[in-house]
Amino acid sequence: MKLATPLVMSLRGNPGMHLVKMFLRTVALLALLILADVSVAQGDNLPDSANIASVHGHPQKHSLSCEARSAADLAAYWGISLGENEFLGVLPRADNPEQGFVGNPDDPWGYMPPHSYGVHAGPVAQTLGEFGLQANAHSNLGWDDLRGEINAGHPVIVWVIGQMWPGNVVEYQAPDGSTSLVAAYEHTMILIGYSSDSVQVLDSYSGQYQTYPLSTFLQSWAVLGNMAVFSSGEPPVAASAPAEAALTQPATTEPASETYTVQPGDYLTKLAIHFGTTWPVLAELNAIPYPYAIYPGQVLQLPPAAVVLAQLDNAAPSPEQLLAEPVIEVVNFEVRLPLVVRDQDVRTTQTTAGLSSSTKPTQGNNAPTPPDSGNGPANLAVDWTLLAHLREMVFPSLVKPTDALVLR
Repeated sequence: MKLATPLVMSLRGNPGMHLVKMFLRTVALLALLILADVSVAQGDNLPDSANIASVHGHPQKHSLSCEARSAADLAAYWGISLGENEFLGVLPRADNPEQGFVGNPDDPWGYMPPHSYGVHAGPVAQTLGEFGLQANAHSNLGWDDLRGEINAGHPVIVWVIGQMWPGNVVEYQAPDGSTSLVAAYEHTMILIGYSSDSVQVLDSYSGQYQTYPLSTFLQSWAVLGNMAVFSSGEPPVAASAPAEAALTQPATTEPASETYTVQPGDYLTKLAIHFGTTWPVLAELNAIPYPYAIYPGQVLQLPPAAVVLAQLDNAAPSPEQLLAEPVIEVVNFEVRLPLVVRDQDVRTTQTTAGLSSSTKPTQGNNAPTPPDSGNGPANLAVDWTLLAHLREMVFPSLVKPTDALVLR
């Protein structure tokens, strides 16, 4: 500092110092403008819509394994065979979700640490790297960052709340003193496409493709700090043959199957009546297992017209057959009653005449208490449709804290 002082004083006394300062300020301003122009130009150069094909999903096997399911499906896109349980077995365990998986993957969903919770982006990216995938964890990203990845053909694991719900973030301090931001109902999906006003994702819970308004996604994604895992690797081999080869294929005599995109309010029986078939045929054709739930945005294969006509001519189903159970409406993540009920502490009383009616308010999530082992509805042998019927609930069969559930 002593050596620099005479130089500074001489500069201050120099009549041309003012011009030097003005020149340096101008250069700095021009540099900032150039950087801003480049950033805007990069966003403007991205197309208004993009979509990545060949990203296939599977429903998660555990109540809290959404991150492992998303990681396995992302790895499969890059040609790496990786099982959900295999990933869980390698994923580190910790009290802080920034360091590893918190809790038991089979515990109820919706709680925050120190209860069983899940894991954030850092450990997921690290574990993917151990399986040979180039993956990096990021936070505080912008929308254009995601758009750039999708346009590059890179699916992105994103951290949201539930089924794109809003949420409240809480600062959690682990026993070792480390802190992290957490939120109830933390969940992951794989972003695979976007348009000017919507996003397309692969939901790890259902394994199904879903579409949400862009504003809804951005609000939910922001809760945990715009967190994501980026990945890269060898481009996946296209499954389709070249167009020239397709032209040489002989024409098939089988009628092409039609498709239908499920809309809110649809259910299998309703669609079967509309398309002149039966719900078991639709369930078998689309490999829909019990409880035969379908989801908004899901694409269903419809029987060819010839098959439908044959069914009507030969089977001639009666109205009673067409209206046979199950009448299960479109469900979405937040409206699947078993997920809401099974986490509560609901008890029944046994009498000599059978099960008597009893009620207990559901517990809110603001002060979560893990349910007592053996007392949850999962052990009551009560079907969720019966609970909905007893309470005269209608679609979407929502329950909220302080609601009383009646058991028979």
